[in-house]
Amino acid sequence: MPRLHMLTVEHHASPPADFLADEVEGHAYYKVFQDSAIENFEFGYLVVRRDGERVAVAPCFVTRYRVNTTLAEGRLKRMLGWLSFRIACVGHPSADLGMIDGETSAEVLQAINAELFKRAAVVAYKDFGADLPLTGFSREPNLPVARLAIAGDFYSALSGPARRALRRRQRKAGLLRIEECASFPAEHAGRIYALYLQTLARAEMVLERLTPRFFADIAPLGKYVLYWEGDTLIGFTLLICKGRTMLAKYLGMDYARARRYGLYFVMLLNQIDICVRDGYTIYQTGQSAYDFKVRLGSRLIPTFIYFRHCNPLMHKVLAAIMRVAAYRERAACAGAGERAVGWTPGERA
Repeated sequence: MPRLHMLTVEHHASPPADFLADEVEGHAYYKVFQDSAIENFEFGYLVVRRDGERVAVAPCFVTRYRVNTTLAEGRLKRMLGWLSFRIACVGHPSADLGMIDGETSAEVLQAINAELFKRAAVVAYKDFGADLPLTGFSREPNLPVARLAIAGDFYSALSGPARRALRRRQRKAGLLRIEECASFPAEHAGRIYALYLQTLARAEMVLERLTPRFFADIAPLGKYVLYWEGDTLIGFTLLICKGRTMLAKYLGMDYARARRYGLYFVMLLNQIDICVRDGYTIYQTGQSAYDFKVRLGSRLIPTFIYFRHCNPLMHKVLAAIMRVAAYRERAACAGAGERAVGWTPGERA
């Protein structure tokens, strides 16, 4: 008679010390984010064991999700502004890619879902790939992640028109003073947070609002790059680095001053220069300016949101609403994502 293997699921408040040990956004990033007291999120980690042996760790969070979060400004977004629901989500509010540390078999995911449905009527998986074995879940595309491989003489491999376009932007960069900080520039903390809030205010998709504490505590994982117009700080980027990977994670800009320099694109090119100089071979950026990033050679990694309501009838309604909400995201991927976080309106690559 075959032996039956038993799965158990434990709730942990913090990630295990070896959680996502090889990832840029691993244990340290999750812990800093969790400890920075961001409103409207309850964090946890589900440790799945088979016959006592750990086989998976699933990061999760519970939040109140507004259905119109991913919609462009307009009538439909206003009409759906009242509609929200409590959701238990596998993944992370701001990590580029959803990840489970360990096994992602149907059996393991079913055990995870059974626990999460005790906490909310809707269970979702945020920014995962296209192949999760989730029975009864619907799936919609989310914005992709841009990843650029950097090897050798990066610029010489570009086409002539691309190099000429970059030279024009690099001339604008020469008008600014760029400062790299290995630690948190505490003397500029207020200005950095104000610049972040400017960018946040222009974003159509806002799931979380970071706290000043986050920007201070995250500094040991990477570096800050500051962009100065004379004595005025007009922009910053937060870069998270590990191994041969550099992740451009957060930015902030003074939009009244940034446009004249094409600051967003100055930031991108400066980050590529840092990769070439310091030997980073993978440069990962956020969800904006896809046309420009593809012209530089970036590969777009598709991501998806999976979701299921515990009530089959309500699930059909939710799936219909999410199809409408996801349409803007598909259009953004096809049309350069110019309304995503970080894009400076009025600029073109």
